[in-house]
Amino acid sequence: MQFKRHIMMTSAVASLAMGLSMTAGVAAVHAQASTAPASSDTVIVTGIRKSLQSSLKQKRDADSVEEVITAEDVGKFPDKNVADSLSRATGVNVVTGSAAAGGFGENEHISIRGTDPNLNLTLMDGHNMATGDWFVQDQQAGGRSFNYTMLPSEVVGTIEIIKSSSADLSEGGMGGTVDVHVRNPLDLKPNTFAASAQALYASLPGKTTPNVSGMYSWRNDARTLGVLVGAYYEAREFRRDGQEVLGYTGISNFAGTGKTVYMPSLIGSEYFTQKRTREGVNLNVQWKASDRLEFDVSGLYTHLQADNNNHNYMFWGSKLAGAAQGGGYFSTTYLPSNYTTQDVDGTTYLTSGTWTKAQVQAASAESHAAGQAFGSLVQDDIVRKAHSDSYDINVDMKWHATDKLTITGQLGYTAGEGVTDDSAAWETYWDNTGASFKLGNPTSTVAYPDLPTDKTSSAYLSNKFNWSWGANVKSPDKETYAKVDFTYLLDNSIFKDVKFGARYTDHRRDMDFIAYSWGGNGVYSQTGGINLGTVYAGESTPGDYGQDVGNIPGYTFGSASSIFNYEDTHNGGRVFGFYAPASFAVHETTDAYYAMTHLGGDSWKGNIGVRAVHTKTTSIQYTTNVAAGTSTTPSVFGAYAEIDSAHDYWDFLPSANLTYKVNSDVIIRAAAAEVMTRPGYAQLAGAYSLNDANHTGTAGGNPDLDPYKAWQYNLGVEYYYAPQAMVSFTAFKIDFSNYITTNVFSATFVDQQNPTGASFQMQGPANGGKGNVDGYEVSLQQPIGEGFGFIANATYANGKGSDGGPMDGNSKWTYNLTGYFENSLVSARLAYNYRSKFKSGTDRGTAMWQDNYGTLDGSFSYNLSSNIALTLDAQNLTHQKLYYFVGNPSIPRAYYDNGQSWFVGVRLKY
Repeated sequence: MQFKRHIMMTSAVASLAMGLSMTAGVAAVHAQASTAPASSDTVIVTGIRKSLQSSLKQKRDADSVEEVITAEDVGKFPDKNVADSLSRATGVNVVTGSAAAGGFGENEHISIRGTDPNLNLTLMDGHNMATGDWFVQDQQAGGRSFNYTMLPSEVVGTIEIIKSSSADLSEGGMGGTVDVHVRNPLDLKPNTFAASAQALYASLPGKTTPNVSGMYSWRNDARTLGVLVGAYYEAREFRRDGQEVLGYTGISNFAGTGKTVYMPSLIGSEYFTQKRTREGVNLNVQWKASDRLEFDVSGLYTHLQADNNNHNYMFWGSKLAGAAQGGGYFSTTYLPSNYTTQDVDGTTYLTSGTWTKAQVQAASAESHAAGQAFGSLVQDDIVRKAHSDSYDINVDMKWHATDKLTITGQLGYTAGEGVTDDSAAWETYWDNTGASFKLGNPTSTVAYPDLPTDKTSSAYLSNKFNWSWGANVKSPDKETYAKVDFTYLLDNSIFKDVKFGARYTDHRRDMDFIAYSWGGNGVYSQTGGINLGTVYAGESTPGDYGQDVGNIPGYTFGSASSIFNYEDTHNGGRVFGFYAPASFAVHETTDAYYAMTHLGGDSWKGNIGVRAVHTKTTSIQYTTNVAAGTSTTPSVFGAYAEIDSAHDYWDFLPSANLTYKVNSDVIIRAAAAEVMTRPGYAQLAGAYSLNDANHTGTAGGNPDLDPYKAWQYNLGVEYYYAPQAMVSFTAFKIDFSNYITTNVFSATFVDQQNPTGASFQMQGPANGGKGNVDGYEVSLQQPIGEGFGFIANATYANGKGSDGGPMDGNSKWTYNLTGYFENSLVSARLAYNYRSKFKSGTDRGTAMWQDNYGTLDGSFSYNLSSNIALTLDAQNLTHQKLYYFVGNPSIPRAYYDNGQSWFVGVRLKY
């Protein structure tokens, strides 16, 4: 069935691409005349075909194994998001959200050749670019992965995806390195101007928002001074309908069988809404002071406002599981009145169960007598104000000191931050209804038979308050960097030059978690003193909620303004304080030195070298468990002390690249290199976070972690049989000698809801030994004629850890098929992108997988004149959903619908 769907989608792309010729009509005939060469040996290509031709030329001339994406024109990149274009490059995958967050409607992170996003490096014109995450869980995750929501496609000219390392390339890209190059004014005509304006319609929220951008470039006639400036504003409405199974809770000795049976901790009807506005400016100034000396000063600032509300109406399985297990303050065992179980991969799951109203009320009475909340249904209304920023200022220098010696330098500063400016969660529950569930794939069924049908009635809204929580979270990321390179040409038939250089970085990443304490938690918890009705202001899920996800219930929920207002004006208001368990910092300095030489002969070329890298880290963690006499800092959450841990290590990274030209059209490439990626910041000093609903959490970092290390191998052949055509095959291997994994263990923690302590199932990082990714890539680029053509590629990447299990982020299969048509009037493209299932991480103590996923996107433009074009872009034309599961597809984790996006507008160029 899955294979049949893929064939249908592939056929759809080809059919739709060919069908564009009918819509073009006479335009195709007109194109033959208008694009006919002025002379027999001159052919001018533009747009899509020019971009493909330029990309192939750069790929062909490269020393390393790489892919290249080139903008079709000034200010016109192939997609609205740079990550969208990268997803169509051979061997590249994208994700729209982390394991804990699930997927949203915009691509955010990339992975190359089946490696985790944190094992790939993104550079901006050869230097680091600090970014920030807008989502609070990603802010706390403290990874090194670049967030592409911060990078507007309008500023980009060319992108290199470098898959084989060399000594002069910055370390950090085990799977590969992406180098994003912006436009330069000296490469453009004087007074070049480009602008676009589009209306974006998002199908699920049913709202339209504006997207505008503009760029102006000037240079003098002597090509010695140029200035380019750009600005952009993009607004985008998001809505996500989904069902989430938030963890599985074990019931020991279930029904006296001696077995531990796992049931859903929470089954939620999730409703997420957000408006993202991205705005910023970029500047580039080039100055050729003389024939031998030139400078380039560039800067980029981008701001993403990302306020969001996340509501979840949840079957409270962890509470019912506790009652089904009995013991403690339960006088009896509250087994479901009827149920089913299933053994899946050696684990027994409770796949359906029913609890009556009488059972729920009896268990609730016992729980309340013990000071604990208990119900069959719980609702979280979480409201957040959030943003992220990123900026950099960079100076490049190039000096031809002599005819043989060239010195280049780079100096810059970059900073970014992800900020949750404020957040509040309002949690209430019902203990007056029975409940039932039945697991499904992809949609599970839940029912609450004793609730009032009118969800706006007092009888429904007058439930019980459990808890409120929230925080201001700031995660700044800052780096100062400098590097210098020397290249000396040699008069030698084999050795072409000798190159050496040094690079220094000073980096700091912080996670400051400022939580609040609210007196209402102590006064109203487990009571009806306040409830959902207290913050209800007439809001509810829309009438079409979940219509494409399955039979999941809609509901009413608290409003953001009401929640903030009530907490700030009652019971002393919210009292904010530094929350040590969720805060950390890492200060990291690196100095790297390399030496290499370029080699070559009549039919071959290459490079060989070594890079030495010295890393110093100081991991800063905070603890509330301090010995008597230790200096502490007071907080509303208890005094805490700072713990600093230092780590210092060297890495030596040899590399070699060889290219052999069989003839004028066929190239064979081979490469080998030792590569490394430093641990994520949270892996070094991470905070610990606790989930009281099911007693799971993540542990603090490990300051003594050594970096990921691996040997990277490539062997491939490329056949360039026409200016816009190429077929290639590359086999690759990434052999990890040190891979960081996650250990699971139990630990006791004290927090606000467990003042006497409770046992939590925790996860923490550790150096985990060996692993490998083996695979191959096949790529074909083929013009058909009359303006038609297609691009196809497929990647197989089989990643295994030291235990033989899968690696995070590893899809075994990825393929892309793009069909295009272009003439002087029309430019059109349809692109289908597919990746097979992959392990996206560990969430709430269980492995989380994203299922097979494929999307169809399209773009169309019509030239009204040589300067004005009408544009239409569409994303997710086939309205695909995201399905996540736990280990086996039959055990669901989440199912999300993010809808479709349509962009309609006009583009100008002068």
